Amino acid sequence: MSTNVTADAPEWFRTAVETEPEHSSIIVHGARITYRCWGEPGAPGLILVHGGAAHAGWWDHIAPRYAQDRRVVALDLSGHGDSDWRDAYSLGIWADEVAAVATAAEATTDAVLVGHSLGGLVGIRTSVAHPDLTEHLVLVDSRILDAEMLDEIQRNQPEEGIPRASKHYPSPEAALERFRLVPDHPSLDYARTHVARQSVVRDDDGWRWKFDRGFADELTDLPSHPPSSCRLSVVYGEHGVVTPAMIDIVTAGLDEPARVVELAGAGHHIPLEQPLALMDVIDHAL
Repeated sequence: MSTNVTADAPEWFRTAVETEPEHSSIIVHGARITYRCWGEPGAPGLILVHGGAAHAGWWDHIAPRYAQDRRVVALDLSGHGDSDWRDAYSLGIWADEVAAVATAAEATTDAVLVGHSLGGLVGIRTSVAHPDLTEHLVLVDSRILDAEMLDEIQRNQPEEGIPRASKHYPSPEAALERFRLVPDHPSLDYARTHVARQSVVRDDDGWRWKFDRGFADELTDLPSHPPSSCRLSVVYGEHGVVTPAMIDIVTAGLDEPARVVELAGAGHHIPLEQPLALMDVIDHAL
């Protein structure tokens, strides 16, 4: 992990990203899944799940805050980051990856799972498929999809025959000049730069983005809400992708009312826009 941060980054951010995590990997359903950890094995767990087309490095500036008291783990879902690609993906497979990584990292005790965007849907599926793992689920601007929304996303994926890998660039600098957040919204330059630098990899044809563009092509196992016994927090941006109807869906039928927090001025990419506010929400969930 590069610790080269821009000069305008505040001290708390610089200290966090210069805290080197442990890097490990395991095989889950035939694919190598990479992950990074902070804190002591066996301590209460904090599991961090990135969004679509992102990677574990999105949590580098957040995870160290909790390492003194928690075993913190952030994984690269298959098709993302440094993990292997699959022929097809599902939320169920990603949920199994989360559970397997948490077990391997010794982060299963009283675990809290924080999922951003797609990572929140993975978190919901994890809470259903592995109900003994997650004590509290924190959804970060996660769009609760229905069949119509999913069909729209899949229609916008590359057509058959187009390579699943991204376009190649002659240098990492050329690739990074094209780095964009989707949907776009103002974010902290130093945070965006940090994750962008970890988003490219070199292969035989040049430099490309790490994620598989086909990761959402065949997703059908969409969860609408976690088990009734799951404690839930929902944090979303004023200008993000979450709607009141989505919040009603995901918080319905819970034994304990969910905590719902709107971040004024924030868009979809809260970890890069308002990380300190997000950490306040995580603090409350621990």
